Amino acid sequence: MPGIAVIGAQWGDEGKGKVVDALASTADVVVRFSGGANAGHTVVVGDQVFKLHHLPVSTLHDGPTSILGGGMVIDPWTLRDELEGLRARRDPGEIWISSDAHVVLPHHKKNDEGGGFVGTTGRGIGPAYSDKARRLGVRFGDLLDDDALRLVLGRLIAGKPNSTANVGWRSVDDVFATLEEIRAYVRPMVRDTGALVRAALGRGQRVLFEGGQGTMLDLAYGTYPFVTSSHPTVGGILVGAGVSHKALHGVYGVVKAFSSRVGHGPFPTELSGAEAERLRGTGSNQWDEFGTTTGRPRRVGWLDLTQVRYACDINGFDGLVVTKLDVLSGLDEVLVCVDHAGDRPIYERMRGWGALEGLGSRDALPKAVLEYLSLIEEATGVRVAMFSTSPDRDDTYGSVDWGA
Repeated sequence: MPGIAVIGAQWGDEGKGKVVDALASTADVVVRFSGGANAGHTVVVGDQVFKLHHLPVSTLHDGPTSILGGGMVIDPWTLRDELEGLRARRDPGEIWISSDAHVVLPHHKKNDEGGGFVGTTGRGIGPAYSDKARRLGVRFGDLLDDDALRLVLGRLIAGKPNSTANVGWRSVDDVFATLEEIRAYVRPMVRDTGALVRAALGRGQRVLFEGGQGTMLDLAYGTYPFVTSSHPTVGGILVGAGVSHKALHGVYGVVKAFSSRVGHGPFPTELSGAEAERLRGTGSNQWDEFGTTTGRPRRVGWLDLTQVRYACDINGFDGLVVTKLDVLSGLDEVLVCVDHAGDRPIYERMRGWGALEGLGSRDALPKAVLEYLSLIEEATGVRVAMFSTSPDRDDTYGSVDWGA
């Protein structure tokens, strides 16, 4: 089946939005399968900058159907603001919300204030997934039927009386009053999206599975407990989009040319001081290494190939997409972690390179960049299928294999 996936190979913020943007114009359906408003994609189109949180990048293209999958937890009020803001700038096209996706409610956000020891985004994502696991969650399908919703809300209030009381909910009627307007807004967009995606694949249409965050934030396989509450790895696609493994013709991992993460947790190659500022974009180098969702400065460091190799093993990548090579332009020397001695990274020192404007192919890259890409391929055993040399839409080169 002609389905491909784009997955973050690090801690998120790898530039997946730009990669999905490069592929969405040739897709029929684009599916966001996990997370919620805690993951953001920034896409530059000409002189316009779009910052998306819930919405797939396909909403910036004419033609593809955009799907918010069942593995997501969605704040309907934030979604409305995001969608209406986008509609003021362009037509986002056809958008569907899975009836199986869970609703982020006010008490979830209240319980998530401050971000906790993990340093989360405070968007209510963790508490919403927690309620899902405790069978206290509200799904978008529940919003369509009054009787079903009353039953679910009664169970929620009985199971979490203190949390719901903290946002003024002491009865089912209180919740109904809060939800009345937003239910009317989302109702036309809710449907069985798993069936829609499976039918599209059965017809031979191209389906693109858009990942949020990154492998090292996966609840099971990331740097636990400093992780998210969902599965941004390849396994999350099957449960988050409602498809089988046969849906995936190819899986592509996005690797930033250096490393970054937002929030707390281990980061072996992390830099500080002037080196960190150079990569992050403080001072004169405006590379925008700040979280799309939170605006927080990202922790930055050199590329860690042992970590990327782990992501390749977990996800079975068919190809890599290397982004933000331009951020390293102008450095005399670039360090790459090729191994670890205990907690200490072992670096290989490589030549730096100059400006990368106006390139049209991999062959046109400076020799130092070609050596950098070759080192990544040798260390991971996975080919570099695409690369990016600027935030602009046009500066993404290479291709992926859609299959049939």
